[in-house]
Amino acid sequence: MSPRARRLLPRCYNRALARLFGSEPMHHVSSLCGARLRGWLFCLLVCAPVFAQQPGEALCGRCGTTGKQEFDVDRALAVEHEHGEQWEVLFCSEAIESKNMGLDWIVCPHCRTASLQELAQTEWDAIAETNRVWLEERRRMERLAEFDEVVYLETTHFILSWNLSKMKVDRKTLRMHESAHLFARRFEEFYAEFQAITRVVDEDNMRNKHFVFAFEEGAQALAVGPTYAGLSHSGTVKRTGGADKDSVIVTWRQKSEHPSEGDFHRHLIHNLTHQLTSVYRNTSWFTPGQFGLAPPWLNDDYGWFDAGLAHWFERRVDGRSETYCFREQDVGSRWGGGDWHRNVWKAVMAEEWPSFALLLNKPTQSLTAREHQFCWSWVDFLLSRNAEGTAQAIKLAKMETPTREILREVYRLSMLSFEEDWAEWVKQAYAPSNKDPGFDPRRDDDQGAPQRR
Repeated sequence: MSPRARRLLPRCYNRALARLFGSEPMHHVSSLCGARLRGWLFCLLVCAPVFAQQPGEALCGRCGTTGKQEFDVDRALAVEHEHGEQWEVLFCSEAIESKNMGLDWIVCPHCRTASLQELAQTEWDAIAETNRVWLEERRRMERLAEFDEVVYLETTHFILSWNLSKMKVDRKTLRMHESAHLFARRFEEFYAEFQAITRVVDEDNMRNKHFVFAFEEGAQALAVGPTYAGLSHSGTVKRTGGADKDSVIVTWRQKSEHPSEGDFHRHLIHNLTHQLTSVYRNTSWFTPGQFGLAPPWLNDDYGWFDAGLAHWFERRVDGRSETYCFREQDVGSRWGGGDWHRNVWKAVMAEEWPSFALLLNKPTQSLTAREHQFCWSWVDFLLSRNAEGTAQAIKLAKMETPTREILREVYRLSMLSFEEDWAEWVKQAYAPSNKDPGFDPRRDDDQGAPQRR
């Protein structure tokens, strides 16, 4: 055997090993179906000696004695390889339904090394079967409403069912497949940022996969909502917890509410913040017989914290906040305009802010437009003191700890000193002369810790 053949022969085994043990992305393999494919790959590894080139077998010049030949993938599928430090694309219906499932190799059709051809065919069949099962599960949704086209996409932390035909982004009109990948990337980037700021970790979540159903028409959302979110409404509905503990958002792009893609982006980040705080619950936190906050979301008993966090992350998109979930107060009239820093600053200078003590037990859905802005500012202030303590604050809330104790334990504040210190901070941080108002953890010091104000 030539030196070149000896180098190429282990390639298929190395790829299977890398996928099995996580050093190479398992493209188009979901967490739901990944175990099945890993089983196939494990069998491949166990059987590798059987499938290795047998004594006397011919070398194959067509594939370099690997059983595989390179395949030119459509350039439109380049987005399938997008990834970050903690995420990757696992599945995409567009890739699955493309020629050769978006794979960059095919089984060598006239391979002279039969054992390696058989090994490659077994691997290809395993991927095809896993893709089929995944796509069949996704398409169950299509029984509920009429759809001309849907793109299904799964990344490490999100499963998207995407039915937005065209979307204009930076003067470019994106097709459904392109916009699905754009938003999946945005969701994953937000997920990483949320965890970096709050110190929430996957190990303490009930679920680390979030379902997002986004549609072109309200009728589609109304039809899908009851089955997947257990709710039906003309706007966005969401669910977290329950027997299966799934995290689900069902929404549609109302052009009157979300005229630009940026508006829709901001709206989804607001709702995803609610979802990420809701799934943060680890049974190990509780003693036997203790259950904690039920349902696991914050909006009923810690509305100020629930709304404040959602607005805080929403505003990081582009400095605006216009999302008021249907489970929140219907704020048809906004208070004071869109400059929340100035609105709150003026109220503080006039000593006309709402009492925190009177609001701390108010549910999110009962907050007024004015109160939403102060809840956001209170969270802004607390993050400026101890952003990395947010996970601990959420944990204590899930354990039904009174707000006054959360303030004392996490932020070293009493109920009285909280309002006093917040008001003094606002006077400086939100002053019109301050060109960079509020708290932004992106202003890092050399050690990567958020700067304090």
